[in-house]
Amino acid sequence: MVKLAVSGKGGVGKTTLTAVLAHLFARDGYNVIAIDADSDMNLPSALGVKQVKPLSGLKDVIEQRVKGPLGTYKVNPRVDDVFEAYSVRNEDGVRVAVLGTIEKGGDGCFCPENAFLRAILRHAIFREKDVLLIDMEAGIEHLGRGTAKGVDLLIAVVEPGVRSFETLSRIEKLAEDIGIDRVGVVVNKYIETERSKELVENLDKPLLGVIPYSQAFIEADLENLPPYRVVDLEPFIEIKNNIMRMVGR
Repeated sequence: MVKLAVSGKGGVGKTTLTAVLAHLFARDGYNVIAIDADSDMNLPSALGVKQVKPLSGLKDVIEQRVKGPLGTYKVNPRVDDVFEAYSVRNEDGVRVAVLGTIEKGGDGCFCPENAFLRAILRHAIFREKDVLLIDMEAGIEHLGRGTAKGVDLLIAVVEPGVRSFETLSRIEKLAEDIGIDRVGVVVNKYIETERSKELVENLDKPLLGVIPYSQAFIEADLENLPPYRVVDLEPFIEIKNNIMRMVGR
């Protein structure tokens, strides 16, 4: 149905956005998959899931599926059963998986662990009839050029500040490099000032929505509650609707 990658620098709220969108899609009856591809691995707790084993830690499975004789390995190992076995459903029925750490050696890094994790992503992205949300790091290194072709939209989450908008420029460049042609922006923790209004008005990518600053996000984190239980969902519903319009659904 729709495949979304969510990116942004640390602390801007991309995990919160991913979790709330997953909740909203599941509430509307979609079959939702949420993958944590961030090294901080906070998405499971944001979705009310206690423990999910990182796929990068499946050393025996990687050995069996990826490695071949004389130091060779398979670039496209079979992973469909692995994905099903090592993901967990939350109370909304969202299937949650955690990639774990991936080496960032650029295009020349072809270690077995990277091949395994990228195969997991390819499997998830090219599934039929699913809503997929991937909580990325700012660098989106997990997505190779072939995998990126299956992503309908890259959502860049920013705060209304110069440093966060500088990260947005980097995300846009990386998206262009690997062939993602749709990038939308969500502005989080928004407090209206003349400068913040100016930054938002001068965006050169489509604005999916603005999430006002709220103490409720901090309270959710302190109480270890999924954010969608305590925050105002209206800004997120608007973002979800704009996403669907942007991807033509």
